[in-house]
Amino acid sequence: MNALSTPFCTITDDAWTRLRDSQGLRFTHQMGIDPSKYADDTLDPRKAEDMAAVLSAYTPLDGKKVLEIGTGCGVNHIVWRKKYGVDGWGVEPEGEGFESSAAIARTLIAANDLDTARIKDAPGERLPFPDASFDIVYSSNVLEHTNDPALVLREAARVLKPGGVMQIVCPNYLSYFDGHYAAIHPPIFSNGFFQWWMKWIYRKDPWFAATIRTEINPLWVRHQIKAIGGLEVLTLGQEKFRERMCTADVGRWMALGVVGKIVGLGQTLGINRLAAAVIIALQGWTPLIITARKSG
Repeated sequence: MNALSTPFCTITDDAWTRLRDSQGLRFTHQMGIDPSKYADDTLDPRKAEDMAAVLSAYTPLDGKKVLEIGTGCGVNHIVWRKKYGVDGWGVEPEGEGFESSAAIARTLIAANDLDTARIKDAPGERLPFPDASFDIVYSSNVLEHTNDPALVLREAARVLKPGGVMQIVCPNYLSYFDGHYAAIHPPIFSNGFFQWWMKWIYRKDPWFAATIRTEINPLWVRHQIKAIGGLEVLTLGQEKFRERMCTADVGRWMALGVVGKIVGLGQTLGINRLAAAVIIALQGWTPLIITARKSG
């Protein structure tokens, strides 16, 4: 049993090693972190508990039927089922960039005595479930990697029950930091500029930048939600951003250490509250926490 394991999620040494030696090695230069840290942060069950805490501010989890779009390595699915008693389901496409994720998810879900058949091989653009199937639809750090993020939002709304809540966590490309590259940048208005910035400012291979849907920002989200109809926006994450800026609690995962240093300096100088207000006014907070309730 890996040292990351908790009472609600067993992490196997085999899954940890496979992740470190696949995605961990692949993204070492890009993210500027050690492959072992990549594996630790991806598989740490406490991250799933952090996610649940953010979501539970808008809807209780206990006993709810939950769909996760992009289950990744399955840790969130396991923790939420075991700790919060959700009726959990998920989709994770095979062989689309993060090839090892689905295989590792099957291994971990089986190791935790749960049913691997609840994770479907499907993209977020084509959810294999009937209309109004779920109380909660959740996704984290997936929307920017999809082929058609607008369609993913429409599908999430379609399978949501009336009165249900969807929460989609993703980067805001009007912000000033990209976690995929651990890079500070100006607001991104085109993917071509994003690739140029990573290649010439950070001297990193822009192949991954080319795959990111950089149109995602608060203006785009509001337009999509309005086009879908029947959804009440509860938040886009401004409140959580303000809280994290004022407390300097930005998290410990992946490349957030870079942000933590900047926010910590701002707290020392006593400017974080003002900085948060300005950034929010400029639509530059991150991440987006797109949280909406479907009309009854």
